Amino acid sequence: MGPDIEELRKNYESFDDDKIIRVATEEATSLRPEALELLKQIIKERGLSPNVTKGVDAQFKQTDEKTLNEYCDLLRKLPCPVCNGEFEKLNATITATVISFLVMTNYRKEFKIACPDCLDKLNKNATIKSALMGWWGFPWGLIRTPKALMFNNKMKKEHRNPEANDIFRTFVLQRVGRIEANRHNKDGLIDIIQFIR
Repeated sequence: MGPDIEELRKNYESFDDDKIIRVATEEATSLRPEALELLKQIIKERGLSPNVTKGVDAQFKQTDEKTLNEYCDLLRKLPCPVCNGEFEKLNATITATVISFLVMTNYRKEFKIACPDCLDKLNKNATIKSALMGWWGFPWGLIRTPKALMFNNKMKKEHRNPEANDIFRTFVLQRVGRIEANRHNKDGLIDIIQFIR
């Protein structure tokens, strides 16, 4: 059994506004009903934007195709977090990088949002790094390097989709609360794509 309402209130009151907003817009679905109501009450008491409460509510609604496309479009029209360009719509990718040193092999995947040109550059850098430095570990370097190279090649084909690719759409679906809370706040939307957690 979790903490009672008084303990929850003390806990929430110890949070700064940013943490309250983060919990409300990212974790609302994991809260017990009474904790959620208390959180909404504290949002009102602190005079935080009513958009934060909209962000809470958005997490509990079934996101239909039209709404998902609206959220995707809001984020895709932002400046590229890598080059700051506003010429092309943003999309997402995952790059795989392998670096090996004799008996040690490091295989890492990294999620990125950027314009198609920057996604291509990120993909190319990961591919070159893996091709040059991935093979040198036994046995995993010999196994994971081709895997990373094939993965990067597959991901590159998704960079220039005219619509949001599946990776981008999944990213958006996981952040509907934050997006709804920042729908009319460009800086808040930029934070969503720049500081990915």
